This record gives sequence, structure tokens and C-alpha cells, in this order.
Amino acid sequence: MKYIPVAASSLFAATALALASWAGTLAMTLVVCAICVFIALGWPQLMGVTARRSLSSVIAAAGVIAALGAAVVGTADNLFFWSSVALAFGVMSVFLIQVLRGTGRPHRLESTIGACAGVLIGTTTAGWVAGLRYPVELAGASGGEDSTGILTVRGLLAVENFTLLAVTGASGELAVVTLAAGTLGVGTLLAFVPLRNALAMTLVIAGSVAAAIGMTLVWGELTLLFAGTLGLVAGLLLASFRRFLVAKGPPQGILSGIAVGAAPIAAMGALTYFTERLLLV
Repeated sequence: MKYIPVAASSLFAATALALASWAGTLAMTLVVCAICVFIALGWPQLMGVTARRSLSSVIAAAGVIAALGAAVVGTADNLFFWSSVALAFGVMSVFLIQVLRGTGRPHRLESTIGACAGVLIGTTTAGWVAGLRYPVELAGASGGEDSTGILTVRGLLAVENFTLLAVTGASGELAVVTLAAGTLGVGTLLAFVPLRNALAMTLVIAGSVAAAIGMTLVWGELTLLFAGTLGLVAGLLLASFRRFLVAKGPPQGILSGIAVGAAPIAAMGALTYFTERLLLV
């Protein structure tokens, strides 16, 4: 029962991102900003840091600025520019807050490290916006076919142009974020199966890879290499967070549970975007 807020937060965030990827950049930006705010509200409580209001404000502002920046830039090379700027100023703001608190404050080191980690998680969430815009709007991806045609997998069902089922976006171009969000949803469900750590981590990783490849075979037009890589990245991320959660114990408070549940979903944004940039041609 103590892990219900964590599971619900992860599933809700993954589902919202998948739905927003079909609706377009504006909807994706709004969803990402909302995720950043929820993480910011619970992150200081999760880390047990002090000066929670000011640090929550910094974490939320950094994430929102990064998401808005990714939504408005006009070139693919600048999609993560504002994330870098927001991360830098967010970390600077965290240190400034600690200076303004004065000397002799308790848990200052823990507060600084925890808040910086929150800023990092918040700014990586912008990768979901960047990942949607990169193939759909800015790169001119052609349905997922690579330059050589090797390992290209066409959908087994004729639904590539049906936006409610396809892995394609509203413009008809490839939307990899839909596949990533769906894989995270499956991986989250597997992560909460009550098994020993070794078995659970294996199940999460293998299940995420299988889910990504399965969705590609049925709904999408991607390469097996790309889908498998994306599933592996999602599985490793979820398995790592599960191991952290088991070692640390259930979070204290609903806001903490929401923050720790949404954190791996947020972090997957940057991983999805950079996987696209590396493997899509």
C-alpha cells in the first residue's frame, strides 16, 4: 500500500506523455511542465532537505524553462540548449539559496546535493518535448526507414496512419516518444511485481525490451535495433530506480511518492531524445 502513490504517479505520467505525443507539441509541453511541478513539490520532501519552498520553486522553474525552450526553438541543434541553460542557472540558484540561508544551518550539504539532483531531473524532462519535435517537426524523418533499409520493421497491421493506434504523430511522421512512453508503462507494471530483486530487475529489463519490440512489430515502422535499444534503456532506468526505492524504503508522504514515481519517467525524456539523435538517420 505504501508504494501505491509511486506506481500511480509513474503510470499516470507515462500515459499522459503517450496521449500528448498524439496531440502535438503544445499538449506535450503542458504535460511536461505539469510533471516538473509535481516532481518539484515532492522532491525536497523525498530528499529530506530544508528550505523546501525555495528549492521546490527552483526545481519547478528550471524544468518549465527547459520544456518551454525545447518547444519554441527553430532548429534541431538547439532543442536541448535551454535545458543546459536552465540546469546551469538552477544549480547556481541552489547554491545562492544556501548562501542566503546563512552559516550554521543543519544538513546544508545534503540539501544542496538533493536540490541539484532535482534540478537535473527537472531539466531532463524537456527531452520529451525535444524528442517529439526532432523527428516530427525539425528533422523530416520519413516514417522510420533508415538509409540502408537493414532491420526495417513494418507494422503487421495497417494502422500506420491511424493516430489512435500508430506510433506516428499527428503529422504522419514518426513519434518515438509514443513508443518510449508505452514501454515505460509496461515496465512500470512489471517493476511492481513482488519478486526478489534479481528476478524483478531481470523481468523489468527483459519485459521492457519485449514491449518495445512488440509495439514496433504491431503498430510502428522502426528498426528492431532502435526499438530494442530504446526498450533496454527504459528497462535499465526503471530497474535502477526500483533498486533505489527498495534500498531506501517506501517514501514518506504522498508528495514524495509522486516525485519518486515520476522521476524515472521524466529522466527518460533526455534518454529518448539522445537515442533518437544517435540512431535515427
